[in-house]
Amino acid sequence: MTGRPRDPAVDEAIRRAAVDLTEQHGYRGLSMKGIAALGGVSKQTVYRRYRSKGEVVLDALAGYASTRLPSPDTGSLRGDLDALLTATFAAQQGVNGTLNRALATEALQDQEFAALLWERLIAPRRAAVRELPARGRARGEVGHPDEDFLLDLVYGPMWHRLLFDTAALTPAYAAELARVVALAATGGGR
Repeated sequence: MTGRPRDPAVDEAIRRAAVDLTEQHGYRGLSMKGIAALGGVSKQTVYRRYRSKGEVVLDALAGYASTRLPSPDTGSLRGDLDALLTATFAAQQGVNGTLNRALATEALQDQEFAALLWERLIAPRRAAVRELPARGRARGEVGHPDEDFLLDLVYGPMWHRLLFDTAALTPAYAAELARVVALAATGGGR
């Protein structure tokens, strides 16, 4: 015998409550009890869906990333990267930056959560961004043989700044990072 199907409105209320509480009180102020209260559900309802507050936040961010972050096609790798990074950096200036930093903290303390973070958020975003150098390769812009390395060049500086100097994630920084990664992608000097 199976139970009732999950109500998507309840799932959304839980995710929204987690985001709102984090925005109001920071990640340290987030609790499963608070999520339940603001979401208008019982703690048991939250725990049936999520093992921890980190998993609630991860679910909220994964949904955001899959629907709202662009996978631009401007006609050049540099333009694509600039558009992607500008939008991504802008999103990190608000509660999304706080949530991403919280997820990084959780991942450092819990290997099982780190694997879940990779599977649900990081790997799908890398797969979407991988399209950019693949299109660049088809246009003759990419000679570097290792697309994973190019993705690391995109994400490494972003995460460094996100963790230690979020204010540096500006459109100018996005443009410069796009320029440098596009230059590295040519494979020059190899």
